[in-house]
Amino acid sequence: MYKKHLFTALLLMAAALFLRAGARYFAGFADSYARTFNRIWVMTLGRASSVFSFSVVEFLICGLIILLFFWIIRLILAWVHRKREDGKDKFIRAGRLFIGRVLVLVTLIFFLFEANEDIYFYCTPFSVREGYGEGDYSTEDLAKCCTWLADEAGRYADLVERDGGGIMVMNADADTRIREAMMDLGTSYGELSGWYPRAKPVFFSRIMSLTNMAGIYSAYTIEANYNRDMTEYNHAFCASHELSHLKGIMQENEANFVAYLCCMNSKEPDIHYSGLLSGWIYCGNELYKRDRECWSEIYGTLDDRCIADLSANNAFWASYKGEISDAAESFNDAYLKGRGQEDGTGSYDRVVDLIVSYEKKRGEVLQ
Repeated sequence: MYKKHLFTALLLMAAALFLRAGARYFAGFADSYARTFNRIWVMTLGRASSVFSFSVVEFLICGLIILLFFWIIRLILAWVHRKREDGKDKFIRAGRLFIGRVLVLVTLIFFLFEANEDIYFYCTPFSVREGYGEGDYSTEDLAKCCTWLADEAGRYADLVERDGGGIMVMNADADTRIREAMMDLGTSYGELSGWYPRAKPVFFSRIMSLTNMAGIYSAYTIEANYNRDMTEYNHAFCASHELSHLKGIMQENEANFVAYLCCMNSKEPDIHYSGLLSGWIYCGNELYKRDRECWSEIYGTLDDRCIADLSANNAFWASYKGEISDAAESFNDAYLKGRGQEDGTGSYDRVVDLIVSYEKKRGEVLQ
């Protein structure tokens, strides 16, 4: 059994290293892989995971912890009884079995990470394929975009449902409707075409909140997961961001851009509002850096209901601010920089370049 485990682990490691080296050192390898294998992974592993209404990866993590605990207990018991007759042999067999199983598990995790996440960082960016984000844009262009987003967000603020405290809430069947919105977007962009699962809320969302996470993509189950506790206007934008990762859109600014396109393309008021308010935040933050006075003037035109949603969101994340969230952000920053995103967590904000470029080409906002 140990030899079978070792052989399996070696095969998985070899396959993972092959993908890793191919993506990094051979031009076009990652693009070819994405065209050939992305749909296969989504339609097999992704389909299988979609059968369950809960987050499969969350369930697997809990199961893995229990399984490892069980394996360690068995190993400890074998060590305790090693002085009995045949005890030493049983301990050696138990140790080899434990090592073999752990090796298979670790290499499987490594392989799935390479096959369903890491390799896509080396694909030709979605924005390059579609011709967005080329060249600089002026502060005047940015201000026009912010003004339009603020006006539209105010208009849609009147069309969405709100709770007793005046905070926006998503309508029923939100995850199904977001999934349909992504599929509709795929009819305009071939790279995004095809089947999508529903994004799933995480049961242990408090842990995500503590680590400052709104959503997460699982390369191991091909799932899009989101924090169910966050302020609800984030829901559609975050879910579509994570769903874009299923199609190999790994650069965070591009995933944000796809989320913006998805929400803005939707005729559902709550989904559209999510895109408008999220777009305002990113564009507004950039304008604030460039021209604080101009930002202040535009912010003053925001509908009070939009401001209430933004304030609720700020208060939510502020309540979880601390050493855990700081450590998690530092880890994510290092991870993104290690994947060629030089701005680290700041890469999320670079979606502004793509939004302004898109609105310039669309021609209705920036003329």
